[in-house]
Parts: sequence; C-alpha cells; structure tokens
Amino acid sequence: MSVAALVVLMLLAPSALWCGEAEQTAPAAAAPALDEDTLAMVKAFLKLPTSEIPAEHIPRFLAVDPDSLPAKLQSAFLAKRIELYTLKQLAEGKKRGGVRMPEADCSIPKDLQGPSAGILMMAGYQEINDLEEDFVMEQTKCTERDLMCEFTLQILAPRKGAKGKPTRRLFLHVNDPVFALVGMFRSNGHVSTHFFGLGGVNCAPRLK
Repeated sequence: MSVAALVVLMLLAPSALWCGEAEQTAPAAAAPALDEDTLAMVKAFLKLPTSEIPAEHIPRFLAVDPDSLPAKLQSAFLAKRIELYTLKQLAEGKKRGGVRMPEADCSIPKDLQGPSAGILMMAGYQEINDLEEDFVMEQTKCTERDLMCEFTLQILAPRKGAKGKPTRRLFLHVNDPVFALVGMFRSNGHVSTHFFGLGGVNCAPRLK
C-alpha cells in the first residue's frame, strides 16, 4: 500500500475521526480497556512502516483512545497518529497549490499538535530554530500562524532556558514543502532561485 493510497483512504474516513471533537468535549473519565482484537491491531500498526499500514483499518486505529492503551504503547501510538494526520494535512495542502490564502485568524489543526518534542520527532518532525523560522516566513511571505494553519509548524510551550529565560521549541515535518527552505538556510543561508519553480509555496498578500 503506497503512501498516496493511504492518504486517499484517510481522506475518505468519517470526519469525526479527524476533528477530535469527541476527545475535546467528552467528560474526563478513565478510558475503558481495549478488547484484545483492537489491542492486537494497534500493536501490529505500530510495528509497520506507515506506507505498509492497511489503509482500510486506519479509521479504526485513529478511533482508539490513547488512554485505553498500556502506558508503554501510548507514546508510539500518539506519534503514529500525528504522522497520519500530518500526511492528510500535507495531501490536502498539495491540492490547494503553491499559493496559499489563509485567513488572518485561520484555525490551527488540533490533531497535529504533539504533547512532547520526543513524540513529534517520532512522527517525522525536526526541530528548527528562530532564525530558520524567520527565513521561512521571509521567503514564503507567510506569518507564523499561516505556517501553523497551512503547513506543519508546531510550537511547544515555553520552557526554562539555560539562563532561566523561557524559550519556545519549533518543529516542522520533514515532508513539508517549506522544510526545503530550512535545508537551504542550513546549507548556505539563502534561497535557491529555483525553489518556487520546483513546487515551492507562498502565502498570498492580504488586502488591507
């Protein structure tokens, strides 16, 4: 099963599995233990590369409550789930083309947010620094919020820095088209003139 086929099946999955509304609105309560078949399915999914996951079973996998899993499986499950959501977001973005037109108050996808740096990195994200983020924003003309809505920028809550100053941690998925700009910045500090001609993206200017 190819990644492209996976994404197609994911896009056809019931919307409730993607929006996360049930998880957000459900009252706090201990999740019931999973039945043996579902637990075995989760364990099998976690051992497979994403491209080999049986696409017809993805909705069932995404519907699993992480709190119902044994503690030792929860991090891997969350990482795999975020990876699947990210593939869906990137596939939908590709259909919108190279010029994105997000609203100033666009909605940031909730299902892509990782609870920790480790889980994000397990899901295929890589940490970037403030200078790299500034470079991406400069080259794409996207705001930070645009990058979170239209692309895969994730920002973890401030933490205590080495000198006691709160610092944020920034992450982008390595398959995100704007991650190519991070690679260019790391290589030589400037963007290739061929970036946009090879499928680069940018945000359309907003009317004042």
